[in-house]
Amino acid sequence: MDWNQVLFWLLKSVVFFVIFITACAYYTLAERRVAGFIQDRKGPNRAGPFGIFQPLADGIKFLTKEEIFPKNVNKVMYLVAPAISMTCAILAWAVIPLGGRIDLPNWISSKIGIGSLDLQIANPDTGILFLFAISSLSVYGIILAGWASNNKYSLIGGIRSTAQMISYELPLGLSVASIVILTGSLRLTDINDSQIGLWNFFKLPGFIAFFVFVVAMFAETNRLPFDLAEAESELVVGFHTEYGAFKFALFFIAEYMNMITMSCVVTLLFFGGYNVPFGILEGSPYRPLFGLGFFAIKVLFFAFAFLWVRWTLPRFRYDQLMSIGWKKMIPWAVFNIVVASIYSQWQGF
Repeated sequence: MDWNQVLFWLLKSVVFFVIFITACAYYTLAERRVAGFIQDRKGPNRAGPFGIFQPLADGIKFLTKEEIFPKNVNKVMYLVAPAISMTCAILAWAVIPLGGRIDLPNWISSKIGIGSLDLQIANPDTGILFLFAISSLSVYGIILAGWASNNKYSLIGGIRSTAQMISYELPLGLSVASIVILTGSLRLTDINDSQIGLWNFFKLPGFIAFFVFVVAMFAETNRLPFDLAEAESELVVGFHTEYGAFKFALFFIAEYMNMITMSCVVTLLFFGGYNVPFGILEGSPYRPLFGLGFFAIKVLFFAFAFLWVRWTLPRFRYDQLMSIGWKKMIPWAVFNIVVASIYSQWQGF
């Protein structure tokens, strides 16, 4: 075993984790600032210049608040639930490629025996399957939180969220299946590389799959207009009604991590990922860095879309939510698989 490579991989994992957690923290600030702008108010602006230290202040508050356990809760499950949600959110990042391969300077590569740096922690052959398998496990954290809290609002929220996530995982998976048919691979880097000439969004099966995926993406992350699991007017805050302090912070950060994850996935599947358009800097050693920049811009757009939709559209009724998933999204997703099969055959893939 080459310990230099092991230490290098561990260091890269820690750096990725710090970057992701910091991004999620400031994503919460971005949402509050965007909400203030849409509602014609300022939003957080006291903690530091323009409120940039607000996430730090929130983190300190969550860490220092007293941990309270409601009466008659199942303490083991009550504590395990937020840990499951947070763990699944973190593991999903492991297979997302943020950019291409960057060549390391000779003085670094000679010491560690590694000539290049992949902007990805792991790149398994079944990357997209791993991603959705891990994401689907987060439903256990939600239902356990609802049941272990010994609160009727939490239980109803957990049941709602479970039914919603299971229902919308079907159109989500079917929409991705059409992209896999077009690409011929489950590896996320292969899906990215297949869009060097033309993004999947501009292909007929990819165009249909995009809209199915986006609707399911909002439902999977429990965001408006699909936030029936956390409907404040009905269920207080749903499955995490009885959670506070650091336990609530885990649920809170996990939600925002899932939103950023979905923004990355929709970018990789439909909008060329980290490919630099128009052949700019072809063959240049700086091309991977420009690819990372283009990828970040696309991800920020979809991350903003989550915020925009939340403060624009009203919440669906629960029967409308389930009707859209089963009667609209799934038939369209199945139809699109047929279209993708015909399209790929016609293209001679």
